[in-house]
Amino acid sequence: MTLLKQILGVIDLLEAPEISKGGLERFFGKHDSVELETEEIAGDKGKTLLVRIHVRGAGQGPTLGVVGRLGGVSARPGKAGLVSDADGAIVALSVALKLAEMASRGDKLKGDVIVVTHIATKAVVRRLGGVAMMESPVDIFGLLKKEADPRMDAVVSIDATKANRVVNHNGIAITPVVKDGWILRIPDEILDIYVRVTGDRPVIVPLTMQDVTPFTTRVRHINSIVQPWIYTEAPVLGVATTARETVPGSATGATNPFILDMAARFVLEVAKEYTAGNLRFYDEDEWRELIATHGDLGSMLRKGAPP
Repeated sequence: MTLLKQILGVIDLLEAPEISKGGLERFFGKHDSVELETEEIAGDKGKTLLVRIHVRGAGQGPTLGVVGRLGGVSARPGKAGLVSDADGAIVALSVALKLAEMASRGDKLKGDVIVVTHIATKAVVRRLGGVAMMESPVDIFGLLKKEADPRMDAVVSIDATKANRVVNHNGIAITPVVKDGWILRIPDEILDIYVRVTGDRPVIVPLTMQDVTPFTTRVRHINSIVQPWIYTEAPVLGVATTARETVPGSATGATNPFILDMAARFVLEVAKEYTAGNLRFYDEDEWRELIATHGDLGSMLRKGAPP
């Protein structure tokens, strides 16, 4: 099951200099199983359009959240076209479109899927460690609060992760699961999905405790891929689009539809299995043992993040 058609359609949609609520409604509106909400959010450095797409399942399974994390899809007027950082939004919206089409044909998942991302076509470029990165024009914590929908029982967070020197792989990688500040092991069922989607051995993003701390902690973070954990009790799994060499988030010409298709197929397979009750993001017995023995990390690590 490929998502290339959906990927190419979403790329075409997002390449426009301005994306409106009406344009999104026309793109998704023909599917009865979809509830589309948009909200324009303004900040000190511009504005972005928050998009929430609720694809209803048969109502018999848990709800998966799919978050497209990014600073912006483009950096106009300085740069025309999609930037590398757009990957999270492209994958999230493509998965939403595929799920909507599946539901219209009678292939509803057992549980709901809630897809959230934002679309900033005039995002800010800033340099970090010699690399030109994309920065959201609005407050990241305000976005994270809206992305971490309380209806989500588990979260998959997608983010371009190419501007680093630790994931030297051209394709996709996944993070350990993060829950309440704890970096947990990846369940075998998720590793199995990675293998069957990519045909390759799993590539894991080497998260550190620095990556889990809020961005208010003035240390280097690989990116914001697991930051949604700050505002949810649900477990968060990161799906990273990666490159063998360092690619700045603000680089144009870096949109690779075949890698995006791989990421989207992975997310879709996780959605199918999770909402059907066939996989868990973490082991409940091990989780209870960690908390009983070592206590709560979340409240300590959330310090500095706005409530």
